[in-house]
Amino acid sequence: MIRKILILTVFISAFVISTAFAAFNMQSVSLDVFFAQWQLPLAVLLIAVLLVGLLIGATLIALSTLRIRYENHRLVSKLQNAEQELNSLRILPVRDSH
Repeated sequence: MIRKILILTVFISAFVISTAFAAFNMQSVSLDVFFAQWQLPLAVLLIAVLLVGLLIGATLIALSTLRIRYENHRLVSKLQNAEQELNSLRILPVRDSH
């Protein structure tokens, strides 16, 4: 219960701070890209940059997770093959040369 209240407090605080930031930073800035030019409020530009960073980070994390899942699948298959080989060796009779 305390955890939920703490998380809710953090989100409400972030919302209030970001709303105040956006209200105080409404001056227009010029964004020049190779082929275009835009006039945007500073808050909108910062939110767009943060969202692009979030998308890039989420993509990198997803790719890393896929790589780890693939490696895990490969190792599980390798373990199953080793266990099958070990079980087949346990079945063989032991030959003694004496």
